[in-house]
Amino acid sequence: MATMVLALLFAFSMLLLPGWAAGASDGKHPQSGLKPLDENGQMQVSPQDRCPVCGMNSIRYPKFNCAIQLKNRDTYYFCSIGCMIRSWMHPEIYLGRAGDMLERPIVREYFSGRQMDARNTIFVYGSDVIGPMGPALVPVLDERTLKVFKKRHGGKTQVMLNDLNDDRWYKMTGKKMAK
Repeated sequence: MATMVLALLFAFSMLLLPGWAAGASDGKHPQSGLKPLDENGQMQVSPQDRCPVCGMNSIRYPKFNCAIQLKNRDTYYFCSIGCMIRSWMHPEIYLGRAGDMLERPIVREYFSGRQMDARNTIFVYGSDVIGPMGPALVPVLDERTLKVFKKRHGGKTQVMLNDLNDDRWYKMTGKKMAK
């Protein structure tokens, strides 16, 4: 009985503070990934890396995982674009970091899998693509690939990262951006 109670308490704490439960050393920030982006700006996701927003194991979602690198090279790996975008827009809430510490967001382009700066990507929402957190925001390279993607998968909205704000996010997804 006591073991079951302890297991339930641990599971509950993982739901409340998933990023912190991974073992941040200072207790103020979720744990960054074991490895930073490499010298070419590519992700180096490790099996131990957990999404700081939801606590899911990022390496399990290779088509959707993405990253944010800070100016000090600490890199956070995410299970999905939605978790990454929330952290990019509200790093003080999701990463425990100030916005001026953010360096670059990295996503995988849907068709090629190429890792690229999320600020240079078109995101499609409302398609038939389902990611680890449900309906996915899908990064595509440019207008040409956007047309191909929408023909194959549909899509109600497209947006650039720099054009997103809390209101636009809510109108797109029906969900509040920040906790």
